[in-house]
Amino acid sequence: MSALDAILIVLAVLALLGVIFEEVIHINKAKVTLFFGTMSWMLLFLFSDSPDETSAISAGLSESIAEIAGLWLFLVAAMTFVAYLNKKGMIENVIYLIMPKQVSERRLLF
Repeated sequence: MSALDAILIVLAVLALLGVIFEEVIHINKAKVTLFFGTMSWMLLFLFSDSPDETSAISAGLSESIAEIAGLWLFLVAAMTFVAYLNKKGMIENVIYLIMPKQVSERRLLF
């Protein structure tokens, strides 16, 4: 394992810990993942050994950016739809239809 591999693994673990402890450190998990993801891609570009490796990294980055953009578009659309339904009171009505008046914690878990 090279030093770059070890650094990338450490960055991934730090990103995971940042997401897990979001409430403790008061930093949004999106910011944590974007920061550590950007750092990882920058390190990959800076320490690539050959032009072929650089072009493979560039292709991987382009593919990742396309996937991330698609996910963000879906999430923004879904959040907008849910916010609209919530404003109209639809979500609360569905919850009251599905859930009985009193539900014990035991029944919710099992």
